Amino acid sequence: MPLALLNAPAWSPDNTVAIVAAVVALIGTVAAGIVAGRASVKANRVTAQSNERVAEQQAAAERARVESEAFSRAKEIYDHAISELREELDRVRAQHERTQEQLDKISERLLSERNSSQEIRDQLHGAQREMAAMTSRIEYMERVIGNLRQQLLTAGLTPDEHIIHGGSSP
Repeated sequence: MPLALLNAPAWSPDNTVAIVAAVVALIGTVAAGIVAGRASVKANRVTAQSNERVAEQQAAAERARVESEAFSRAKEIYDHAISELREELDRVRAQHERTQEQLDKISERLLSERNSSQEIRDQLHGAQREMAAMTSRIEYMERVIGNLRQQLLTAGLTPDEHIIHGGSSP
């Protein structure tokens, strides 16, 4: 046995009260420590959740800011594209109008040439019909003259005129 236990004073009821008071104080301190620990854990959890919410809100605000800037840039790009497309549309419309005017002029010229060509064809056909009619008349007249000359020759007369033509000779 240890020496301190051998020399220990005798047990007294005051010692029991002191031990009980110490145990009660120890239990109270442990209970307070447990309550304080739980409160600390809960406070830390609440603080962590608050920090998480704040971080989420900050991230959402940052995303909104980035999206807003992206939207602004996209709007500028779209506005610029629309402006350029409208300018190109105006140029194409002007070119379309010029081309339409040229097409109208060409159509007018073609119609005029077609009309002129038709008039020339009509004149040519008329002249060809007239030539055919004159050729027929010439052939008829040559036959008549040839017959008349033949009748004169048959009658023993010599015609006074000498008509030279492609078909008959005197």
